[in-house]
Amino acid sequence: MHHSQNGNQPDVAEDVFKEVDDELKAERLRQTARRYAGLGVGVIAAVLIGAGAWSWHVSSLKSASLAATGSYLTALRETDHLPPAPATQTPLPETAQTGLATLQKLVATGPKGVATLARLQEGGVQAAHGDVTAALAAWDAVQNDQSADPVLRQLATLLWCQKQLDAGDPATLRSRLSLLTGNGKPWNGLATEALATLDIREGHLDEARKKFAVLAAAQDVPSGVRNRAQALSQALDPSAG
Repeated sequence: MHHSQNGNQPDVAEDVFKEVDDELKAERLRQTARRYAGLGVGVIAAVLIGAGAWSWHVSSLKSASLAATGSYLTALRETDHLPPAPATQTPLPETAQTGLATLQKLVATGPKGVATLARLQEGGVQAAHGDVTAALAAWDAVQNDQSADPVLRQLATLLWCQKQLDAGDPATLRSRLSLLTGNGKPWNGLATEALATLDIREGHLDEARKKFAVLAAAQDVPSGVRNRAQALSQALDPSAG
């Protein structure tokens, strides 16, 4: 297919970008009230928007293959509706199996930015049908990829830690999450929330309350994090009746 050099191709690209943006805005609305850790894989796309990583992706697509991008969008639609992860492995629906196969192909052969996003989503799909080992391996591959975008590497670290909040080694989780916290860091709110969750798990309720109180007053964190922090800060307040 050929387009004139002075306008048609950018128009096609912008149409793709607008479609992506609309899709993910809708997904964010569906997911905003749900807890982040271990839930449906559509939340990965939602968080990408909230932290600005999707803006990076849209920009990068201007130099990437539109064909690969189209395949990624199709796979995203086929896999972003999966329910929370079960306690044991269960087969994926046929459509999601197709999407997972596409994601895995993009990981192996797609342009760099699309391949990284595909691996993030692959981890979410694996987690959603109960294969935690495969999910952690996918996210670990992204966080260890020195050539991947730093924001996406940090997202992979967050996902890796979130999936293990209930049973993972607290020292390891704290070490990795601490790298994501701090003013101006894209995943600061979610990483701090995860650290507070670890505090609760280990019985450090005062430390958890302090973290939640900070998040409840912060304006630079996702609204879902702030709302949860407000509720948990009150619940952990020793003076509350």
